[in-house]
Amino acid sequence: MSLPVISRRNLLRFAGAATLAFAAPQVRAAGGHVTATTFPGAWEEAHRRFLLPAVQSATGMEVTLTASQAVDTVTKLAAAQSNPPFDVVMMDEGPFLQGVGLGLFRPMVAGAVPNLASLPTRFVHPEGLGAYVSAQVFGIAYNKERISTPPAAWEDLLSPAFKGRVGLVGLDSTLGTVWMVALAKMLGGDEDHMDPAFDFIAKLLPNVGAVAANPGALGTLFQSGQIDISCHYLNNVASLAAKDVPVALTRPASGWGLVRSLMCVTKNTAVPDLASAYINVALSEPVQRQMAGAPYYLAPTNSKVAFGSEMALIAKNAGEIDQFVQTDWMKINPRRAEYIDRFNRLVKR
Repeated sequence: MSLPVISRRNLLRFAGAATLAFAAPQVRAAGGHVTATTFPGAWEEAHRRFLLPAVQSATGMEVTLTASQAVDTVTKLAAAQSNPPFDVVMMDEGPFLQGVGLGLFRPMVAGAVPNLASLPTRFVHPEGLGAYVSAQVFGIAYNKERISTPPAAWEDLLSPAFKGRVGLVGLDSTLGTVWMVALAKMLGGDEDHMDPAFDFIAKLLPNVGAVAANPGALGTLFQSGQIDISCHYLNNVASLAAKDVPVALTRPASGWGLVRSLMCVTKNTAVPDLASAYINVALSEPVQRQMAGAPYYLAPTNSKVAFGSEMALIAKNAGEIDQFVQTDWMKINPRRAEYIDRFNRLVKR
């Protein structure tokens, strides 16, 4: 799935024109306060380490940062639309589209986000309701001390050698959903035909040692030694490795998977200009370069930031990662609750 494309001319107009209907004066005064969400685990670590100090330095504003899964964030915003608990939120594509349908977001304040001009047009929602701040790559994570030969394919998880050693992540999380879609596509299905993926999980159950609620919890299972192999994101695996957890990531034969994430301004925030300025810093060249480096390796969306270090081993640029296995969220969203329930009943969570 890709969002509708707007022209470079219109993107530049959006980034700097005060004549747009949703525009407001650029943030000039230092100070203020915003509430923001991030994702649990490596995302939270990276944002506290790099983004928050950069926001403070660039704008003088204070930030209250809350780790929250995107689906939970949508639920909270929907329950309090007139007085949202957050000013700016992190969203994966699926929950983002749900939020757009519920009218939870407002356009970014155009003059406050000049860094939009450094993004490819496909990384900006045509109505300014969100901007892609990063992309995450996922593959097969494994304990390299307990598994001497790197797994070559998702089918390797079915090996009797991994009995009780495989970790799963629930479909409430984006990682769980996109992995199931990747399995379905590998086995001849797709977002509308997920039976092959569920059949795979049924065969895998004898090998499953634990089921995590989210990627952060999945990392904890690796740290504690409860699991030795699972799907996982590059940035989470790199963060664990930096803490001396003996975990590595390898490319499955069916290809790397990709998840893209956005930041959005909540519809009824009292500080849309500050929330937009926060996004602008997240899109800035210095912050994106830091997020793309060790130990997080989040793929940058700012075209001025080159892929380096571990990311360069996976792709050279954003164009290459666009070829990775992705999920059509327009198709999966209407059936996601059904798939979550089916998964939970299958693994008896």
